[in-house]
Amino acid sequence: MLRAKRLGLVLAMALASLGGCAGAGANKAGGQGPRKTVVLTLANSFADAQEVGGFAANVARLSHGSLRIEVESRWRLGQVAYEDGLIRDVRAGKADLGVAGSRAWDSVGVRSFRALQAPLLINSYALQDAVLNSGLTSQMLQGLEALRLIGLGVLPGPLRYPIGVTRPLLAPSDYAGQTIGVQQSLMASSTFRALGAEPVWRAVQGPVGGLGGVEQGINNIQADQYDRPVTVTSNVVLWPRPLVVFANARVYARLTAAQRRILREAAADDLRAKTSLDVAQERQSTADLCRARLVRFVQATPVELVALRHAVEPVYAELEAIPQTRQQIAQIEAMRSALAPQPPLTCGQGAELSARAGPLDGAYRFTVTYGMLQAAGADAGELTNGNVGTYTFVFDRGHFAETAENPQSCAWDYGSVSVKGSELSLLYRAGGGTGAANSPGEQFTLGWSLYRDSVTMRRVPAAISPTPFVAVPWLRVSITPSRRFLSAQCPPPTNALPG
Repeated sequence: MLRAKRLGLVLAMALASLGGCAGAGANKAGGQGPRKTVVLTLANSFADAQEVGGFAANVARLSHGSLRIEVESRWRLGQVAYEDGLIRDVRAGKADLGVAGSRAWDSVGVRSFRALQAPLLINSYALQDAVLNSGLTSQMLQGLEALRLIGLGVLPGPLRYPIGVTRPLLAPSDYAGQTIGVQQSLMASSTFRALGAEPVWRAVQGPVGGLGGVEQGINNIQADQYDRPVTVTSNVVLWPRPLVVFANARVYARLTAAQRRILREAAADDLRAKTSLDVAQERQSTADLCRARLVRFVQATPVELVALRHAVEPVYAELEAIPQTRQQIAQIEAMRSALAPQPPLTCGQGAELSARAGPLDGAYRFTVTYGMLQAAGADAGELTNGNVGTYTFVFDRGHFAETAENPQSCAWDYGSVSVKGSELSLLYRAGGGTGAANSPGEQFTLGWSLYRDSVTMRRVPAAISPTPFVAVPWLRVSITPSRRFLSAQCPPPTNALPG
């Protein structure tokens, strides 16, 4: 399946393969003869590359293909202290670059990111965006130099909420005596102890049996596949989960000044797009969870909010004992006072999306060949194996699921679809299988017209309209949406479509 937003990257990689590749220790840029591509490996603990996909694409774009990031996902995935291990691995040269949450650096002796994890401080995406676009992160990244690491940038991450498993977590008394699951973070542990709970570090995904609650992002509730409904205190944001992108100092020293600038600029250029992706995923996850009745949103009262803030004062006393952290917290509080509060999540925000039938609800299928792509005006980046084969789409009440298969690959995607008049927009949420699935956050727009059981798609000016989707009419194989029409070789997850 194609990655329409990154056709330039695909083309650059194809051209680079003709000239050969060089590792970070064999930089050939600027030498005699054909320009070689410098490939840097990036250790990524997440299951896929979506968290750093924008950064990698920016590196390829800014370098015109002469510098490429090869993301090694699932790095130490499943380990409890996976980010500690990842940081050690990059220090040891097992990967050129790495990405680790700001929450983890305390554990390896770097205290410069602590203001980002201060409890109840950064409570909205707008505030996180303001902080990461200020000069604060430049100061924080300098703390990595003591470990012989080079900080390249700090990317935004999803907000984390208190999620009650056995009961809602509203006032400090609700935390007392509870065992709370947290992901590797000394700051989170101190916070929950201040609230009277016992923190337990846990891996990225895992059961919640035996826990009274967890600190987690909305997106991870589905990914963790909790076996029971949970309660989210939606007006209590514990902290965000920003990501620190960093490099091994020896590898960084071997790069040219231009390549170093590109790495830093690529991280800075991804801030807005990454925030948009996190917000879109949180909104879609909210809709899915509400539809499946797997979550209940509650709100702490003003009195309970004051009590929570009072309970974590010992944590702030520890944080503000460091002058630089005290100053950073004060700066963040000043930014916060200038911003409107973020509306709490509710089930009403997402239910409307999945409640109404759409004009294209049903199942559709079409087959694309290389000849069809060429005839439709495909460029070299689209003439790839992943873009030919049989596509199947199922549209169901504001959602879509898609499979694309040929003899060499089989990929799946799903997301949300909105139809306005004669145009439709596909916002991708997740993808997988073998071959090139689309990245979460990618959005395609197409014009459409239906005649009997045939849908003709057309390009929309100034929008991304993939050539495979407009190369041939789509045949409607059923007016009833059903996942049974999707490929049995690479079916999307069961939560891809409404139940």
